[in-house]
Parts: sequence; C-alpha cells; structure tokens
Amino acid sequence: MNLSGSSKSSPNKKQRIGFSVWRDPPASGGWNMAADEAIARRSEETNSVLMRLYGWHPHTVSLGSFQRYVDFTETPELSHWPVVRRPSGGGAIIHGTDLTYGLAVPGSHDWSRGTEKLYAAVHGALVEELSERHLSAYMVEAPGRETEQNFYCFNRRAFGDLVVEHAAAGSSHGNHKILGSAQRRLSGVVLQHGSLLLHRNPHIQGVGSHLGLGDVLPAGSGSVNEVVDGWLQRLADRLHGELIAETGPSYVKENKDIITRTERYESTAWLQRR
Repeated sequence: MNLSGSSKSSPNKKQRIGFSVWRDPPASGGWNMAADEAIARRSEETNSVLMRLYGWHPHTVSLGSFQRYVDFTETPELSHWPVVRRPSGGGAIIHGTDLTYGLAVPGSHDWSRGTEKLYAAVHGALVEELSERHLSAYMVEAPGRETEQNFYCFNRRAFGDLVVEHAAAGSSHGNHKILGSAQRRLSGVVLQHGSLLLHRNPHIQGVGSHLGLGDVLPAGSGSVNEVVDGWLQRLADRLHGELIAETGPSYVKENKDIITRTERYESTAWLQRR
C-alpha cells in the first residue's frame, strides 16, 4: 500500500485487505506525530488496520496530551531534551531506546469499539509471545490510583499495561512495565500510540530510568527483533489476516501533508497548550 500517492479503494469498505506494517527510520518528534496522524486518516479512507513502527532522532521526550508543560520544565534531568506533545494521552516517555508504534483502526472494526478491546489485542499478543519465550508477563487489570499522577509513563500502572516479572540488580521490585499505550479517538478512526522499551536508557538516571525488553529476556530465548517479529505475526493472526511488511518508509520526508502537520506539532501553541 503506497501512502505517498493514490491507491485503489475497495468498493466494499468492509472488505479486509490485510494488516500493513511499516518499519520507519528514526525521525523527529514532530514528524513522527504528523505521520501517525496521517496514517490514521489513511486507515479511515481505506477501512484497513495500519501500523507504523519507528524510532526517534534525536532522542526526545513526548508528553501525553493532557500533561502540563510546566511539569516537563520543572524536571531537571530533562532540561536539555527535545520535547513534543502527543495527540494521545498517558504519561511522559523518554524515547531513544524504545520501539514506538502508531496503530490506526477504522471505526467499523471491532477493535475500535472500546479501549479494552484494542489493548487486549495488542498487549495480549505480546504477552503470548513473551510467555512462549519463558518470560513471565501479564497485563495490569486493577491499577492502583497511587501511580496515576506520576510524570513518567513507565512509573504508572494503568489498565492493560504490560508488566514482566524479573528480579534485577538495583531494582526496587521485580515487576517492570515494558509496554504502555494510550489512545486518541478521531472522527472515524482510533489512533493508539505505544512504546515498547527495548533497553535501559544510559542517558537517564533515577526515577526516569527503566529496564527494557532486552534487559530481561532470558538467555537463549531469542533476540529483541525476533520477539517483535513474533508479536506482529500474532497481531495479524488475531485479525485473521495477512501480515503485510511494507517496503520503504510510510511517507517520504518531502511529503507536503506531513510537513504541514509537523509544523503544528512543533509549534509552541501545541506544545504549551496545557
């Protein structure tokens, strides 16, 4: 599916055309948010489930849609970090050693009918993959209110968060959140953002430092890339569809629509709206 130009649409909008996944190169925060918004609109137009996987360059902090900008400025360890505000909710994420995804689901699809269904599909697929690789993982079902106001996403425990059990040196407990997601319901489509921590970020200490998947995978259980491949295949299976690994980036850097959307996400008005 070519997102940069025109494509033929099925006359029957309910026809499933597969599960298309792009693995995009690292990009700036504003560009990534713009591409996710554009892919959500494309999902609505084509009535298909679309997903982007991507990294960040430079390493960037993203704020949830409802977080206060002042909470970022009053966090000393982040004083020199680039920052962007997501259209989705949740807590702040330090990007750079994670794999971020943007998943767009059209309103006609069953997964769009309730927050829990989409979390269960995406996070549940990874729980299955990790369990097969002998890593104990589960989704949070009854989060404690005491974590709701934490600035960092990975210090929170919300419904559906993916947590692994692993005792690590220097860790205060054996339960580590490695995947968190948040949603934004747009007209005709749901956009879900998620961040899968791959490794502990060496540039952050203290409460903003968290273990990643590669830090807790048991020896001999495969690589991080193999886990991600298995996760995507399980997602496709849950869709009862074909996993389509798209070649090339989802959008070219020169795409005028993406450039326009990027300007909005990089504006002071958007960043400091709360």
